[in-house]
Order: sequence, then structure tokens, then C-alpha cells
Amino acid sequence: MNIHTRLLPLAAALLAALPAAAQKAPPVDFHGYFRAGVGASGGGGDQACFQLAGATKKYRLGNECEAYGELELDATVHETPGGSRFKIGTMLALVMPNHSDWESDNVTLNWREAFVAVEKMGEGAFADATLWAGKRYYDRHDVHINDFYFWSNSGPGAGIEDINVGLGKLSYALRRNGEKSETVSAERRQLLGHDIRWKDIPVNPEGALTVGLDLRHRHSDKGVKNPGGQGLTVMHTQKGLFNGGYNKAALQFGKGALSNLDHSFPSFDADKSDKSWRLVESLVWQPGNGSRWSGMATLVYEDRDLTGSYDNGDSKSGRWISFGVRPVYHFTDRWSLASELGLDQFKPEDGANRKLTKLTVAAQYGSGANFWARPVIRAFWTHARWNRAGQDAAKAGETLSDTGIFGSSRKGNTFGVQAEVWW
Repeated sequence: MNIHTRLLPLAAALLAALPAAAQKAPPVDFHGYFRAGVGASGGGGDQACFQLAGATKKYRLGNECEAYGELELDATVHETPGGSRFKIGTMLALVMPNHSDWESDNVTLNWREAFVAVEKMGEGAFADATLWAGKRYYDRHDVHINDFYFWSNSGPGAGIEDINVGLGKLSYALRRNGEKSETVSAERRQLLGHDIRWKDIPVNPEGALTVGLDLRHRHSDKGVKNPGGQGLTVMHTQKGLFNGGYNKAALQFGKGALSNLDHSFPSFDADKSDKSWRLVESLVWQPGNGSRWSGMATLVYEDRDLTGSYDNGDSKSGRWISFGVRPVYHFTDRWSLASELGLDQFKPEDGANRKLTKLTVAAQYGSGANFWARPVIRAFWTHARWNRAGQDAAKAGETLSDTGIFGSSRKGNTFGVQAEVWW
């Protein structure tokens, strides 16, 4: 069954509901995001994207080969005399290879959000609290230039956010994850999690601390093996820097199922003794005070102590170090020149040190002289180099492998045009 066949029942249900709901439907807020474009590689062939084996993410400017979109419909469906608001949220996400006019192969459709939230649910400590249940993005934190959601515990669950405890706000979420194996379905292989966050703790002028504890316990059928896990995050956010920019620093630790430090997709195959820790630093600056520069920089250090090895025999344990910077010079409110340098290195415990360097230059026409201004249309050129260890660790057919688009060469160029927008 292809994607279009799967959408027909949904479309029919929506059309059937329109006459009855037309006179009483609330105003709908339409939000979303998409990126799409066209590109090619030096020497011929489709645009190639560069990511190092062992690096969780890649630097994204001029390095996104797919088309990706999110379509979000939200509405306030009820308001009480006391000021509480009942809201619904829905989101569909779509990924496609972006090769042709009409595409059905290798297209992925996913319902990312479907939830109900009650804002301003009470009085006193609950005056600004939100009660919610369903499937949703949950209090996510990311580094934009490498699309790295280093703290994201999204998916099905329920919780209460922003209870005022005097010194900051307290939030709790119950989360569920399931994952199938070769012999067991996702319904029988489960993790339940308790996400507790103490947010907005004032520690200095315009600086606040957030402390998060994530406790996962096995909730699978009898005889089905998978570990529980624990995760701890301490994050400091400093606002009011560099003309409206900010600095964000996070220290994270994960054990067992959270040893991959991915709260949305914990590791069901981890050993209970597996553990990792990570430091993430990101800085944003904006034009102002006579400067036409905006940009973002990040540094990631991750140390993994994991059991097992990769297919090539390298240990899964090792150190991932990443540095990236994207400065943007705004000639006018519309025209700008962006460049991005990304350096990734992964050193397995028992293998050779892998390295990748990626540089992109992009001419941009956008909606404002601001790092976050979108829509934007950009024409880009990307050059990348990697070492032999990075080539050997890549899977067959991947860009960095000797069977990839650049063959035995350990460098390559791509170019293209991309549009990016959120609203």
C-alpha cells in the first residue's frame, strides 16, 4: 500500500465531517516547516551528503539531500470562564528523496503530534501550568546548524508543565517507547519513563538553570529482555548576548537504555552497564551596534562506554568530538552570504581515528537581516574531505565509502539550490 492509498481514508473522513462541523469549527492555526531543493555532485550524479560514521549528526548547510516538511494544525476548542484554554495539536511530517515530480517510492509519512493540552489549568502555583496528553514534541532543545536535538523526549505520553514552585517551575511527563526486534513486536517490548524537570532556576542576570531527570523502567512481556535506564541533564541558558543572541551549555549523562543519550529513541539493545556522557555548547549572535554579522557556533564532546562492536570490528565505545560555526554577513535586509565549517572526529576505543571536514559557502536571499529569518533561498557549494579511517568505517554505498559516489577519492564537492521556511 503506497502513501497515497494510506491518505485516502483520512481525506474521506475529513470531507465527511466538514458539513457538520462547518458552523461550529474554531479558528485553526496553521504552522509548519519545510526544506527542499535540487543539487548535484562534482563529476556527475545526485547531490551527496557527508556524515562521519560514529558522529550522531552532520552539519546541515549545503548538506541536506532530502526534502522534509512538517504541517501543523492547532486550535483552541474551549475556554472556561476562569481563563483555562483547551487546545488540540496535530502534525504530519513527510520525508521524500526529491528526485521527480511525482514520487511514491522511499516516501515516509508520519503523524508526529496528536494531543490535547489545557493551558492555565488552575490557580496559585497552577495559574500558568499546562496539563496535556497524547503524542507530541516535548520541551525540545537543539543546535540548529547540525539539526542536533540533544535533549528531546518526544512521543506518546502525558504530563503537567510549568508548576510555579517559587524558585523556577516544575514539570513532569510520563513517556512510553516501544521497539520491535526480530522476534518480538513493539507492543511486547516496552519502556516507561518518568521525565522530571526543574526549569527557569535563576542563577545570574538573564541566566537560568534547568535540571532534568529521566528514569526508564522495563515494561515488556515476561521473558522479553531489554534494559531500563537513567538520564540526567543540567543546562544553563544565558540570554541577552550579542544583540539578542544567547549561549546554551548542557551537561548530560545516560546509562542503560539512555546510554545513547537519545531520550526520544532509547536503546533497547543496550547493556544495563552501558553509559555515556556529553557536553554541548552553542552560541548565537545577531546583527546590531554597527555589525552586519549573525551566526551560530557549537562544540560537542561525547564519551561512550558501550558494549559490542560495529560490523568492521571497531568498538562502539569511543569519543565523538564536533565543532561547527556558521557566520552570516548581511549585505542588506535581503541579501546575505553564509559559510559553514564543520569538523567531526570519532575515535573508537579499539580502532583508528575517523575525521571529516565539511565547508559550505552559500549566497542567500531571505526575509530579514537576522540569523533566524525565514523564508530563505540559497545557492550553495560544499567541499568535504575525510581520512582513510572514515572511509573504511562507512557502509558500502555511502558517500564516504570507496563504493560511494566519489569512489576511492577521500574528497568531494556538491552544489545546488535550497529553500527553507518555517511559519
